[in-house]
Amino acid sequence: MSLFDVKKNPAICVLPWVHEHRSIDGKISPCCWGGTLQVNDTIESIRQNMLAGKKHTACASCYLKEDESGYSPRINETINWVTKFGEPDIHNPRLEHIDVRFDPTCNLKCKMCGPAESTLWQKERKVSFPINDSNKDYLEKIEKKYLKKVYLAGGEPTYIKGYLLFLQELYEINSECEVIINSNLKRLSNEWKDVIKKFNNLTVVCSCDSIGLLGKYVRYPLGWEEFEENVKFVSNNANFLQFTLVASNLTSHKLFETCTWMKKFSKDINISILGRPGCFSERAVPLDHRAVYIDNIKKLKKFPVSVHNAMNFRTKIEYLLKKYSNSDYDKKLHEILKEEIADQDRHRTLKLQQVDAFLNSWIYE
Repeated sequence: MSLFDVKKNPAICVLPWVHEHRSIDGKISPCCWGGTLQVNDTIESIRQNMLAGKKHTACASCYLKEDESGYSPRINETINWVTKFGEPDIHNPRLEHIDVRFDPTCNLKCKMCGPAESTLWQKERKVSFPINDSNKDYLEKIEKKYLKKVYLAGGEPTYIKGYLLFLQELYEINSECEVIINSNLKRLSNEWKDVIKKFNNLTVVCSCDSIGLLGKYVRYPLGWEEFEENVKFVSNNANFLQFTLVASNLTSHKLFETCTWMKKFSKDINISILGRPGCFSERAVPLDHRAVYIDNIKKLKKFPVSVHNAMNFRTKIEYLLKKYSNSDYDKKLHEILKEEIADQDRHRTLKLQQVDAFLNSWIYE
């Protein structure tokens, strides 16, 4: 029997045996979805808990997602890893999959983000978060020849020189390594275009939550025309293009239109349902305005996505419908959202009333 059968063992996950996540603030966790290791926690203790079928608290977010929707990154990552690379040696685990973040440099200030992961946000809020030199040094010293998978996020990876140098060196040492770059694709330099074309197993995960003016508003200050050209380039030159769409109460009423645009370039569409901050969730939406969301989301129940993402996509759509149909309205969250949107709009040239009449009507009702 497989030790990494996610159905027979509802606690098991492959990542603690092959992977490590280091956030910009220096915290270590089993993955980017997991909780930070506490004082008495170790990756080894998580492994032993999982082998015994015990759900470790560091992985609570995945277990909660499974209780609510039947799907989670734990399931997806484990199945994908074992299918591609086989099961790890539980007695001799080795770092083969990395996600090390050290630089918050970013060329956008997305609605749902904040200063810790964006220098543009820092400028707007008049705060500063330094580069994590320890994480940078750690990344540079990793034994590249053993890596099977590298995940790069930011900030914005294509604005971080250290990531570019890392990939250039990785190609010389281990060109078959799988590379995943999570990018907003606002801008691509020629050096980054060369890297994207070089690797045989490179995926660009493009973050896009809506299209046109609303897309620019949510991921401000995105230039839509340049963004679309970069999407075309990646679609034609990268081994793989996947879209990640963050479904919030600012975007979920236009999901069908967004997915229809995405389908022109790739059917690999992943929906991420925003839970935090709560003011961007369905609970901030008054009940008498939710029919607009529900009607739009229903159009995606049979939307043609890739086989690879189909189960996840359908599960997320059903879960979104459940949330907008059944979640209670929280007036306090509505008020927080109104204040947050008003505060952001004061610092930016694009205002909500110029972008989306529906959103403007219920947020400021």
